[in-house]
Amino acid sequence: MKINPPIFLQINRYYLKLVKGDNFPRYFFQRWFGADFSHTETPTTKSNIDASSAVPISSSSMESSYSQKMAADSTWVSKIILYSFWQSSCSWRVRFALNLKGLAYEYRAVNIDKGEQFTSEFEKLNPLHYVPVLVDGDVVISDSYAILLYLEEKYYQRPLLPVEPQLRALNLQAASIVSSSMQPLHMLSVLRYMEERVGPEEKQSWAKFHIQKGFSALEKLLTGSAEKYATGKEVYMADVFLAPQIAVATKRFNIDMSQFPTLTRIYDSCKALPEFQASSPERQPDAAL
Repeated sequence: MKINPPIFLQINRYYLKLVKGDNFPRYFFQRWFGADFSHTETPTTKSNIDASSAVPISSSSMESSYSQKMAADSTWVSKIILYSFWQSSCSWRVRFALNLKGLAYEYRAVNIDKGEQFTSEFEKLNPLHYVPVLVDGDVVISDSYAILLYLEEKYYQRPLLPVEPQLRALNLQAASIVSSSMQPLHMLSVLRYMEERVGPEEKQSWAKFHIQKGFSALEKLLTGSAEKYATGKEVYMADVFLAPQIAVATKRFNIDMSQFPTLTRIYDSCKALPEFQASSPERQPDAAL
């Protein structure tokens, strides 16, 4: 009898989860049927940062209107807090993911323009002084890539990574290109440094070069797998990272997307999603339009 290796690995993963103490059959039903059962704690690595010190940066705590709408039906015990800046594409991808998973969260604004990321309170959450930061109970996570992986492992509903290993790896690769090889090279602090050293014109050309280089790679990488979304008919992590990046590239850096038809099609599909629309910068409580 031959066993399909991907299926065998998936069964083995469920077995390991079971023997570690996860609540079965609740875990089984969440993973296989996507049912939204009440929250079950899973073993996590706890931060040495005291989450009780997670205080609002702005004068008042503001909750996303979309998350408020979802909170009415929420059965989750944990209170998720997201420290975010409305124009941050890294924060945008986390907001998009939280909406897709149907997770209510409290929005706490960090005004990057006013330097609120450098306060002593925020430094306790992220010594690098970047947003986003997600607080979930006593767990504190900065970096959007790490946040999405954490959400995927803890909250099983609406998976953002497919089961099939090749597609799973493809999603992680696309997400990594955006988060490692594109966005860090045109983030606000880098562009300000570039402007101080070499001038505003060089700053803009630098950003466009690296964005177009990344999009060229992603266009080639995803052409064979893309359908409505980046790796098929469902929204996964590649889409969550891609869509905000494309929006920023076109609006802030005037990138011509006509040379990237696959990416354009993916973006158009994401734009139609209510979860993406609700996560957009102009819909955030701290938006300055």
